[in-house]
Amino acid sequence: MKILSIEFIYLMLIPSLVLLYLIITNKSELDRIFDKEVLNRLKIDMGMDKNTRLFLLFLALFLMIFALSRPVIQKGVVEIESKKTPVVLALDISKSMLAEDLFPNRLEFAKRKMEEFIKKSKDLEISLIAFAKDAFIVSPLSSDKEAILFLLKNIDTTSITLQGTNFLSALETASMLLGKESIKNMIIFTDGGDKEDFSREINYAKKSGLKIFMLAFGSEKGAPIPEDGRYIKDKNQNIVITKLNKNVESLALETDGEFIVASSGVQDITKLLNSLKNYKKKIAKQKVTQQIELYPYFLAVALFLLFIVFFSIPSRKKITYILLVSFVLTTDTKADIFDFKNIKKAKEHYDKEKYEKAIEYFEKVAKSKKSSQSFYDLANAYYKSGKYEKAIKYYNLVQTPNKRLRRYVFHNLGNSYFMLKDYKKAIEFYKKALAIEYDKDTEHNLELAKKMLKKSNQKGSKKENKNKKKNNENKEGRDNKKSDKEGKRSKKGGDKSKEKKKIKGNKSKKDEPISQREEKKWLKMIQNIPQKTLIYKNETKNRGDFSEKPW
Repeated sequence: MKILSIEFIYLMLIPSLVLLYLIITNKSELDRIFDKEVLNRLKIDMGMDKNTRLFLLFLALFLMIFALSRPVIQKGVVEIESKKTPVVLALDISKSMLAEDLFPNRLEFAKRKMEEFIKKSKDLEISLIAFAKDAFIVSPLSSDKEAILFLLKNIDTTSITLQGTNFLSALETASMLLGKESIKNMIIFTDGGDKEDFSREINYAKKSGLKIFMLAFGSEKGAPIPEDGRYIKDKNQNIVITKLNKNVESLALETDGEFIVASSGVQDITKLLNSLKNYKKKIAKQKVTQQIELYPYFLAVALFLLFIVFFSIPSRKKITYILLVSFVLTTDTKADIFDFKNIKKAKEHYDKEKYEKAIEYFEKVAKSKKSSQSFYDLANAYYKSGKYEKAIKYYNLVQTPNKRLRRYVFHNLGNSYFMLKDYKKAIEFYKKALAIEYDKDTEHNLELAKKMLKKSNQKGSKKENKNKKKNNENKEGRDNKKSDKEGKRSKKGGDKSKEKKKIKGNKSKKDEPISQREEKKWLKMIQNIPQKTLIYKNETKNRGDFSEKPW
């Protein structure tokens, strides 16, 4: 065991000992007036005496101080490798972005698109800047999506007074933020401003190693720019119409980037994310010490002791009883902790298709919990490992009022019986599952089970007919021995009967709906690709505050 913040013990223990000394040496008014023997005779037994109460109080205080010092058990050092792609997002906040040819305007539409990009991105280190005439750093490179989204949402653009769109300023800021990074990706959310020649910006981007991706906003028809309830006018008092400037496309294409016009769907963001995947990620190695925190246990005992101290407990016997109960509860808590670990390990092995290992851990949980969920998980593991009889046993132990879980159990029971070639039972459970709730997979499996049952019945009747035919042939053989003379007399006729038998045999072979070889091939295919086993997951509500507006 190691203590991470030992200074708390030094700082808190000395004042605590001083306080303990003052309390012990300080006598009450009764102790000063009356003799100790007289007090013992007059005193009514209230359960816990003063010294016991003080001892428990300071023991609780010491345990809380010890919990503050963070005791841990260290398991070893692990090297973690993380792969990240650095990218700078630049938002154009110039006045032209207030045009309303996109709902509610270009700027708000661009902010929504940027938000969508951040939420869907993976393995990205994102920096956020806003620019118009000058560029402003909103956030440095960070993997904290929530923080970046918060900063994006709170960019104040209600009093934009900056005119013009200075791309060079944005490029310089991005280059500074990315520094010596081997990968320098930049995504600009803009309407392109009104500039025609971007050769200066292209030269700077190439020199700095920046790859520019552009998500463009606006329409070819254009729209006026609202300001104070009116529209911005030029020197000749004509209303300014701002359009999407496609000249900015050269800045993206000349730097090996991509130019995408924003749309109301998600295909533009998907395309942007796919483009970034083509670039190498920087690999950062970090050593992390694995450790188990012990402070909750010390804190729990301290709180329990405080409960005993501050609430009247009639006798010492009850203290012993409570301690005993707390020990049992602690044991149960430990059992829950172990169950949690076993479930986690079982799930990891199950996801890696190591079903034998998963069974080992699921069995421990089922033995401890004996709950419907634990039996269901264990049954699934048995099914996946090909032990269908065992799977059926544990599926039958699942007793639950949850309709969805019951449907899953019936579906999986149907699958188990299907794999055991008990198609009647499989059909029965598939029907039970469909009676609770319709499911496409269950219906497909039901139809397949019906076909297999029909094939199985046809095969059985075929075998029965073959046996009958054999018996008839034996009977004919006995009759032929009795009539040798008749057989010798018509050799030609005998040849004809053989020919008839051959034709009859060929006809019966032709009438077969499916050959034995094809049937074996089909069954082998089904066994190699088992039917989908439905896994139960608890439903969770979406707690996001994303407002669905037509932007």
